[in-house]
Amino acid sequence: MKAFLIIFFSLALTCSLPLYAQKEALHWYFGPKLGFDFTGGSAQIVRNSAMNSSRGCATISDKNTGELLFYSNGHNIWNRFHHRMPTSTSFPEDCSNFIVQSVLIVPVPEDIDKYYLFSLYVLVGERLDTTFNCSSGDISETVLGNKTYYYQLRYSIIDMRLDDGRGDIVPDKNNIFLQNNLSTKLTAIPHTNGKDYWLITHQDIGNSFYVHLLNQAGIQNPIQQNIGSVYQIRQVDNMIYYEILGELKASPNGKKLACAVYNGLERPFDVFDFDASTGTISNYQNYGNISQQMGVSFSPDNSKLYVTSSNKIDETNLRELIRQYDMTLSTPEQIVASGKSIIRFNPYTNISEKAWPVNVVFNTLHIAPDGKIYGAGEGSGTNSTNNALLVIGKPNSPGFDCGVTMKRFNFNLSDEGVGFRSLPNFIQSYFNNIPTIPDPDCNESDVTLFPNPVQQELTLTPLCGYVPTYVEIIDHLGRIVSTQHLDTTQIQLNALASGMYVLRIFNADQKTVIKKIIKL
Repeated sequence: MKAFLIIFFSLALTCSLPLYAQKEALHWYFGPKLGFDFTGGSAQIVRNSAMNSSRGCATISDKNTGELLFYSNGHNIWNRFHHRMPTSTSFPEDCSNFIVQSVLIVPVPEDIDKYYLFSLYVLVGERLDTTFNCSSGDISETVLGNKTYYYQLRYSIIDMRLDDGRGDIVPDKNNIFLQNNLSTKLTAIPHTNGKDYWLITHQDIGNSFYVHLLNQAGIQNPIQQNIGSVYQIRQVDNMIYYEILGELKASPNGKKLACAVYNGLERPFDVFDFDASTGTISNYQNYGNISQQMGVSFSPDNSKLYVTSSNKIDETNLRELIRQYDMTLSTPEQIVASGKSIIRFNPYTNISEKAWPVNVVFNTLHIAPDGKIYGAGEGSGTNSTNNALLVIGKPNSPGFDCGVTMKRFNFNLSDEGVGFRSLPNFIQSYFNNIPTIPDPDCNESDVTLFPNPVQQELTLTPLCGYVPTYVEIIDHLGRIVSTQHLDTTQIQLNALASGMYVLRIFNADQKTVIKKIIKL
């Protein structure tokens, strides 16, 4: 009995947040009518979405069954049958959303049938402008700097009992004003009492966070907390940088907040402690001055922190792209010093070091139910931007062992068309300490090389989601005669003599497939 009590109280002390089911995030809808279904473990493409959104989006599934409930781009709401909810008529059905973290779905405390839908809107003067809000592209920062328009937070309440169980907006709770003059940051953290939530936003100019308690009585007035770096309008030459963009993410255990603030210039990367029992933000730390912070994510086990970065590494002008921090170290100084690029000089990734922005400028980072982190971005190059995502396959692992790679998906989007730069915004507690589900192993029959026999160039076609990163070419004497990084699907054989060779093809997890070829 004594041993049992020791174990019981030890567990009680170590659990800072209540345990949650992990099925709320099993369905993702994003981009131009795209989606992922994680019910089988891995990301499976679905094409039944009715939503278009270049960035902002959110989805919610039943916490017990994993059944899709509804999804939204912050302007329209679609039910599980992919029809607009009857009361969701304020915007055209094809209205997009250009704000990265513009929408968030939060359960209404102590009401299993209701959900808050929080949405950031663009206001021009005092007018909710459909043209601006439905834009699929960026709005000029010059206009932002002149304060021609600003961001406003509103909310609706969805009751899943309405419309014969398909769900609809509660009639007197549709697009209710909550707050003005905000940056584009929107997240929530569960209260330690297991019932309530903290909604967190940030002002557009200044250093004020606003923390609303969501409890059974409704949405409480915000606790304003002045902490962290000051968001500014900064002008350099003819460029105006208005520091409103960038993701705000909590660690899955609710103890940390990381705040990416986008600027073409280097500026502080803000990290804080969070007390989920009081809503208090404290212990501000600058994790280094970083340019183009946009996407940010903790690992599922809370031990690593990732942020997008265009900082130069050295005189080679190579950019970091994504920086990882080890949050398990003892002091803030040690954590800051641990910050390193997981892409540059990484021998296990298929992301090229030869070009800027190296095929993709990674905009956003998102934990998924398979325990991986997915990144959506923009750019150009040999990797088709609209049909590829960054995937960090083992985000709990340090440095190059995290398995970062570009993975191609059969989205069938044209490179010339409008792509997408964000994936659904979720409460991060859904991913706390979830296991990482490995990609299925591939064998020789799962990867094809053609033509074979070959004269100069092989084309590799992965058939099972296998993402190759580099290849070793071995001659008949067992010698490695060539090693090539596979930032494209082509393998060059021009310099090899005629004969038979063995190709050992590696992915980001250092798993291998062996293939034989004949060089003519």
